[in-house]
Formats: sequence, C-alpha cells, structure tokens
Amino acid sequence: MDAHCLLVLSAGTQVGQNVLRTLAERRDGVTLVATSSVAHEPALFDFDAVYLVAETVADPEAFGRRVIEVMERERIDLVIPSRDDDVLFLAALRDRRPDLAHRLLCGNARTAAVIADKWHSYEFCQAHGLPFAASMIRCSANERGEFVRKYGLPLVAKPRRGYASLDVYMLYKDEQVEAVLAKEGYIVQQYLGDRRRIGDFLAAIEVGGVPLNHSFRSIKHSIQALIAPDGSVAHVICTRNYRNQRRSKWVEPDDDTAAATIGAECARTFSSAGWRGPLNIQCEKTDTGEMLIHEFNGRFTGATVDRWLLGFDEVGAAIEGFTGRPIATAAPPRTVSLEAFESLVARGADPGRVAALQRDGTWRRSQ
Repeated sequence: MDAHCLLVLSAGTQVGQNVLRTLAERRDGVTLVATSSVAHEPALFDFDAVYLVAETVADPEAFGRRVIEVMERERIDLVIPSRDDDVLFLAALRDRRPDLAHRLLCGNARTAAVIADKWHSYEFCQAHGLPFAASMIRCSANERGEFVRKYGLPLVAKPRRGYASLDVYMLYKDEQVEAVLAKEGYIVQQYLGDRRRIGDFLAAIEVGGVPLNHSFRSIKHSIQALIAPDGSVAHVICTRNYRNQRRSKWVEPDDDTAAATIGAECARTFSSAGWRGPLNIQCEKTDTGEMLIHEFNGRFTGATVDRWLLGFDEVGAAIEGFTGRPIATAAPPRTVSLEAFESLVARGADPGRVAALQRDGTWRRSQ
C-alpha cells in the first residue's frame, strides 16, 4: 500500500491534534506534515515535519505561497484544514487553482463563506428549507422588537464568525439585545434549550451571587457528514454530546430520526451548492422538542476524537475518499456510549526544537 503524505494546517490546534490522535496507531502508512504560525506549540513536534507560515488572515498571500511551496516540496496528497480561516483559504485556492482541487479537503469558496458566517448560514437554510434557529443581525427597532416578541427572552448573541463558544452571551433584557446588535459582526439567535434553566439561574444569583464557574450547556446533537469529491454523501454520523463537568463529557450515537434527516438533507443541499469534504452540523432542541441547526463547520471538529473512540473513522474515510487509496483501519470497537475525560497535563516543547524551527522555518523528525 502506498504511503499517504498529509499536510495539516494549523496543526497545533485542538482539531489538528485530534487528526493526529486518530492516526497515531497507523503512522507506518502516513507521513504527517504540519504548518503553524507559532513555533512553541508542543504538539507540532509529534508530526514528521513542521513548517512555519504567516498568519492566515494577517498575510494571506505569504501564507498561500508557503502552503503551495510545502505541497510541492513534500508531494502532499491531501491538505487538511484545522481552523475556519484555513477552510476559507483552501476554498479560495480551490477555485483559483482547480488543478489542486483533488488535494484540498474542502469545497468551493462561495459555500465556504456560507458555512463560516452564521448569518449567511441562516439565509442559506431559509432559501433551502433547512431548519436553522431564527436569527437576526443589526436591524430597525421595530424589527428587533418583533423578533423578541415572537421568540421571547433569553436570546443568544454570537460572533457571526465565532468558534468554540467564545464571546457568546445570554441576553435576558431588551436593552442587552439592542446593545449587542450595535456591535459589528454579531448575530442574535433564538434560545435553544430549556428556558427555565436561565430563569432559575438568574433567580439564584440574586440570592447567592454569581458562581465562578457556570454554564448553560445542554444536550447537543452533533452531526458530521462527509461529501465525497464526486458529490455523493459518504457518511452521516450523529451523536449526542453533553459536558457535565469542566473536564469530562459523555458522547453516544444519536438514534433520533430528526438528526439523521437533518444530516442527510444538509449534506445533499451543500453538495449541490459545491461543498466537498467534512460538514459539521451543530443542533439543539427547543423546549418544545424541535431540533434546529445553530451553526455549521466545514472541517473536522473538537469531537472528532470522541467519534473515533466510538468507532467512527471519519478521518480515514476522508483520506481514502479524496486520495483514492485506503488507509489502515485501527478504530476501536464501536461502543454504546463513551465517557471522555480531557487531560490538562502541562506540556512544554523542547527548546532546541523550537529554536531550530524559528531559525530555519522548518523542522524534521530526523533533526
């Protein structure tokens, strides 16, 4: 079997490390090359080679030149994005260089923009009859008031191009809704989940104060689809995820027919729009039991390892689908559910390796 040479962009991120973890037991048939804009991330040195690159957004031209240089120098079979900015870059490169399309794990730029921006996602779903959470951006006072009357408080405010629940706010007053929509780049969505939890929390802090650590997380329905290069849907994986503590969570296959239906419909619709590769669909249920989408991702995610531990080899399937060559299968037996504990053991990169990467702009395992 021919070896695969893979390039993982932004490899020091959680997604990059998840890809690495799923391939850890089958490295004999894989050469893993990484890019990073920083040199001191310890996980980089678990790869076979590392290249320093410019920041994707800060200097896209320099970033692009470097990625293409690495692709040719290392004879890369497939480029795997780890961040949303990587997805947008690869999709633009795919449109500009169709000769490279079969080596890029993404679809076209137009659909990448839909995936990356929650408002564009909402508009796309409205146009195609997909069940996305009601959303609004900066609008008139009358429109804002009508939205609040229809969907009630609380509402959720998010950056249109945010990730990992960063800078997300729960809004429980009209003036908070007005203030957040005055900010650039924010979207407000209807709240998905049990509203009573928010009311109970607000009542409790009036008496006891604000707890240092708190969360309103509920059961999330995570759907991971893979669209093959020919536009066919290779798989749709549905799981239920719940984080009950800061460092532990449980994950199980989702047998809810609503999740499977949403996943299949989204995969077909995005395929028709020109998307290829991974498509992640994040859903939650309203307090009336309706399952709605609240965001998309066009890449592997932080739950990739969880799905791997449940027996779903989404990374291997993508590699085989895009390169045309299978990769060794080493997924553990499929289990009914998984309780996962996230390790926060401190880890530092070897100073000599960091210095070599900073000095030369590249590092190889043989060094």
